[in-house]
Amino acid sequence: MQTRFQGQYHGAALQAFIRGLGHAKSLTEQILRSHGLERIDAEEWYDLNTARSIYYTIGKQVGERSLHAVGLQMIEAAPFPPEVKDVRSVLASLDAAYHMNVRGNEIGSISCSFEDDRSAAVVFATPFPCALNRGIVQGCAKKFVPAALLEHGAGCVDDGSPSCTYFVTW
Repeated sequence: MQTRFQGQYHGAALQAFIRGLGHAKSLTEQILRSHGLERIDAEEWYDLNTARSIYYTIGKQVGERSLHAVGLQMIEAAPFPPEVKDVRSVLASLDAAYHMNVRGNEIGSISCSFEDDRSAAVVFATPFPCALNRGIVQGCAKKFVPAALLEHGAGCVDDGSPSCTYFVTW
């Protein structure tokens, strides 16, 4: 996580970590304090590196399962526009949603290609940990198809790859 990014992360999205770890209030307070924050304001924008550090801290201190739960929580709380009405449209909208919550230069992107009527490849080339991204993709798919499956492709951002590819079937 040595790379520094120039950008900002929206507070409403960052609040997902608080919801995802809601059972551990003292832990969330400790993580916030360790990043120089008292609380997260949903209307504010935060330094992208601070947001990244918070997510990586959760992964290290609490584990990937909890970080995955934070990604799922982002989707549970996210409002969807009316045109997002099925798994295809939600996966296709991930990059637009990402750019609504992360702003700046060279912040990465999310691409989605559909293999056929019941599968997609989603590529996260973002500065965030794999478990968080996996939770986001899985949460999107399961919102519309509870039995959707997710498989991780070759290469992982956690191991230094520039992206993670997730294969989703439903």
